[in-house]
Amino acid sequence: MTQLERKTFVRHLLFAALNGIGFGVTVTLQEVVAWRVFDASATQVTILYMTVHFAMLSSVFFTGTMQKFKRHSGILIAAGIIRIIAMSSIFFVQNAWQFIIAMWVFQLPLAVVNPAQNFILAKNYPSSSRGIRFGISVSVMNFFAIVASFAAGVILDINDMYFKYIFFGVGIITAVSIFSLASIPTKNRMMKTVGNPFRDMIKIFRTNRGFWKFQRNFFIYGVAFLILGPVIPIFMVDVLNMSYTEISIARGIIAYLGIAVFAPFSGKALDKHNPFLHAARAFAILALFPLFFLVSYFGGKWFVFAAYGFYSLAMAGVSIIWNLGSTYFSEHDREATYQSVHLTMTGIRGLSAPLFGLLTLSVFGFNTTFGLSAAIFLLAAFLMFRASRNEEL
Repeated sequence: MTQLERKTFVRHLLFAALNGIGFGVTVTLQEVVAWRVFDASATQVTILYMTVHFAMLSSVFFTGTMQKFKRHSGILIAAGIIRIIAMSSIFFVQNAWQFIIAMWVFQLPLAVVNPAQNFILAKNYPSSSRGIRFGISVSVMNFFAIVASFAAGVILDINDMYFKYIFFGVGIITAVSIFSLASIPTKNRMMKTVGNPFRDMIKIFRTNRGFWKFQRNFFIYGVAFLILGPVIPIFMVDVLNMSYTEISIARGIIAYLGIAVFAPFSGKALDKHNPFLHAARAFAILALFPLFFLVSYFGGKWFVFAAYGFYSLAMAGVSIIWNLGSTYFSEHDREATYQSVHLTMTGIRGLSAPLFGLLTLSVFGFNTTFGLSAAIFLLAAFLMFRASRNEEL
């Protein structure tokens, strides 16, 4: 490992650890806080769940702006400051809509953080070891997410209103994580002319058919995943009567433990195998996630813990392929651009799939929603597997 690789690895692990704290708290508990503290409606919970996807949708615009700079450090520092401002406002939040706006502003930096991370890792790590090193960072991130989500759940069971202090701390910690990422040195990037971002995205899909197939199939997986987003918190609270601590154990400890343990192995496998096949296996396992929620409707909350066990195992693969998959298709010096396309596609499906999940829940109920999600996961797995036999990477 060269000196640059070692410096990148250490600072990237710091970024992952601190980012894991924020990830663990917000992903596990933000919808539950809205539902219990602010008496949010099902529609408001859905919109809150969608805030991260609104942020990702803007990635194609922000990444276009980043092309004007030789390095990403300046815009990353600005992103960290935005996170501090967003979570400082949490002390003045009085209702669900204000909470939703604060969380949307907090998520907005994702539009630049993820593409910048891809650019940095592609420049500083050789392709032969990029997956396993990123896998180690994912493990670190998820170990910290486990601790943070469980601790936050226990504290909120003592007093709901402590969420303000918890979320403010998350804002500070995740800002420092972004500053750590910004401090990683890279060679100056090639300057790019910024055009129409959506026209550029379409051009990439037309000229890179492998990347198009990968994104199309990932889009289908995302629909299966996202229709569950607003449904699961409501199901856990209203149907199964789970406490903050129980939800933290399921969505925090169990959900992140398998990712933390198996992510390095998943990253090593991605270094050696076709990304289509890697995704196909993970999506097939994920089909068990909604099926066990369906069983829990009749069998009780213990099946939820089993559901998150399968989720954890599958997401060890998905987390690697979600972050690094685009680099296998990108042209030289365009890693951030390709990842921004990936994030934008995530944002597009994030604007519709959760609403579709809410509609399915309202019309057909929990069981149909869980069954539909499982079927779509299997479809995505089949398409990825078929593409793995046809694409040479």
